[in-house]
Amino acid sequence: MKHSELRHQPRHVNPRIQDIYVFNMGRLIHNEFLRTKKYEQIFVLTHSLYFFYELTNTNHKEREETQKLIRLCKNAEGSAFVSMKYEEIQNDYQAYWHIIKDRTQAPALIANCMRNIIEYFFNFVEKLDFPQVFQKPELQDTRFLAFNRYMNRESHSKGQNIFDIKEFDYDSFRDAFKLIFEIEGYPEHYQKMMK
Repeated sequence: MKHSELRHQPRHVNPRIQDIYVFNMGRLIHNEFLRTKKYEQIFVLTHSLYFFYELTNTNHKEREETQKLIRLCKNAEGSAFVSMKYEEIQNDYQAYWHIIKDRTQAPALIANCMRNIIEYFFNFVEKLDFPQVFQKPELQDTRFLAFNRYMNRESHSKGQNIFDIKEFDYDSFRDAFKLIFEIEGYPEHYQKMMK
């Protein structure tokens, strides 16, 4: 392989190596900024839960005294900073549910979060292939066609499928999403997560 060809090959980073980078960056920030009296105030923004846990103080009392947690929320109504407690931190799965409960979020975001929940829950918990979930007769109703099309075409592995969702009826999407959990025998899980 020529040097010029090698340069254009996609670089895939081993997830374990990425974890080491995140850990090292967390240690660097701790040593240079957080464990010093040089700075009165430091702002660290992240969407990475792993990185967040690397930066938060594990000692509850010290964390209360030295760290303030704020969530930046953004939806169709605007943006807001909201104070939060450490105990309110959610994992990705819980965060997806939080987003789909907010009908003011962008339609593509809501639909994508629904897709991520279905993939996670039914691939890992039920061991069902993603397309099998949508083969149920109850989901073939005309009202759910846009939902089914979006869920089955919006794989991030295919660049041509990434587009801003045009047909979005929040109530129909939510009803189809709920129906999936009911059909598969998990209505309690849906109700718990939608509280």
